Amino acid sequence: MSEVSDRSAPTGNEALRRIRTDAVLAALREHGPVSRTELAGLTGYRPSSLTEIVRELMGSGHVIEVGAGDSSGGRRPRMLAFNPSAESLVAVSLEGEQARVSVVDLAGELLGTYSLVVDPDAPLDGLSDVVHQALRMHPKPSPSRVVFSLPGVATAEGAVELSPVLEALGGRSLTGALAERVGLPVQISNDVNLIALGERERGAAADVDDLVLIYVGYGIGAAIVSGGALCRGAAGFAGEIGFLPAGLPPAPHSGGRGEFERRWSVPGIRQALSELDGRADDAPVAELAARAGEPAVAELRRQVIEAWAYAAIVCACVVNPARVVFAGAATELGPDGLAELAALVGSAAPSAPEVVFAELGPRALHIGAVSPSLIPPAANTAQPVREG
Repeated sequence: MSEVSDRSAPTGNEALRRIRTDAVLAALREHGPVSRTELAGLTGYRPSSLTEIVRELMGSGHVIEVGAGDSSGGRRPRMLAFNPSAESLVAVSLEGEQARVSVVDLAGELLGTYSLVVDPDAPLDGLSDVVHQALRMHPKPSPSRVVFSLPGVATAEGAVELSPVLEALGGRSLTGALAERVGLPVQISNDVNLIALGERERGAAADVDDLVLIYVGYGIGAAIVSGGALCRGAAGFAGEIGFLPAGLPPAPHSGGRGEFERRWSVPGIRQALSELDGRADDAPVAELAARAGEPAVAELRRQVIEAWAYAAIVCACVVNPARVVFAGAATELGPDGLAELAALVGSAAPSAPEVVFAELGPRALHIGAVSPSLIPPAANTAQPVREG
């Protein structure tokens, strides 16, 4: 989906400076510690051009010197490294009506986490309350922004679509309204996109540039990475596989939740299990795996696997990923379920992708939220003035 902004993108010298700054930080994140000469080679900038950027980043604490490197005949070079403790950010996520707020450093390491049930009639109240709680408990390192991992799509103005819990906002800008309440810049990104970025950086997709991540939870969504870049689509709707038709002819789109998502997400599976024997387990996918020896449950499990494989096959036919990563509750199917998923996808998809489970769990979202690839050089954020 598109990241949204309440600020125009910078132009001219400001944009060029930001591009160079982001390139330096990205190189240090990936390759540091390095010398200034090595940094120049990594970024393509002349050492003289780096002086001001490095000085500025050292002044802000984002870059630090970490000793001397090996000498090649002259003075030993001073080594530069990225400092993940220079600032923190607040990662907000929604799973149904449960809001979770995590404070993380710039390496995605968790500093604290908080949760609150949000009232769909007044979602901003709950969201701002739990963010303020996190900020009170973790004022240091200084938080720089809020990253809202949205279960849905945001318009260019920041209004939310396809997120039932936030429907009460109507056409209001979530970025502007939340930024005004919490006093920090707010950036929105699709939650599944963030998880995919995290898994690609340090998890199950760390060695591929073309992948699809399918997340199963309160809803079902996909993130598409092609050539190393997120694919968001013309209106930010790329990966909304919850709206895949359940049959032919396809039913008209009516907003809200798609038929595929209603049937094959966690709530849909929970309802199906309840209809079998009146049990409504909090972890219905794990229940499918645990009770696979019961004929009726085994049949439902088979249907779930076939439905998820169908979504993966559609994605494989359209974007030809090297790997499909199943995340969220899908991982609770266990190794036997994964083997069945992989077999179905492998037998039906041309140029069949590898099928794996995600590895990072909740950490994927934290790592994705601080990913250098999330924020382009013209950073998209609402910029209120924070008091105090």
